[in-house]
Amino acid sequence: MERSDAAFLLLLGAGVLIASLLLFQRCSRPSKPLGPAPEEGVAALLQAPQPALGSLRELRGKVVVLEFWATWCGVCRETLPHMNKMRERFAGKPVVFISVTKEGRAAVEPFLKAHPMTGWIGLDEDGRLHSALRITGIPKVVVIDAQGLIRLKVSPSFLYETDIERALPAAAPSPRQ
Repeated sequence: MERSDAAFLLLLGAGVLIASLLLFQRCSRPSKPLGPAPEEGVAALLQAPQPALGSLRELRGKVVVLEFWATWCGVCRETLPHMNKMRERFAGKPVVFISVTKEGRAAVEPFLKAHPMTGWIGLDEDGRLHSALRITGIPKVVVIDAQGLIRLKVSPSFLYETDIERALPAAAPSPRQ
């Protein structure tokens, strides 16, 4: 074996070891809250049973999954099927999915016709909720548990069913049962 092949194999092995350790840490770490959810709400809601959400506190007792996105964001469009499947998996459970954008109705409504999203759509045009949760880049998902504590901030690509299950009240059965 040549020296460059050995070096490559050594680097590859180190990379696999590091990736395995990171994955193990993600799967095995206890889920400590990141802090309380802010009081902010969403000025306008589409596809929801109410026209607005005055405060996230109104949803206390349910897990709230906030997905921050935009119509112009390519990665956001790529994660739409994943997020729609997550909403499907938790249908009938105490979980509310709100896809929050800083854009207005004029941009969002035509987008939804071409790219269906199955949850509530929050129009945060003044960016208050974005600011309150310190959202500086999109896409981003924030999971808030039933007690109003932020459990996770992650890219939608790395949101797993177990992340939402961990945030559910203890008495709620998992969606696979």
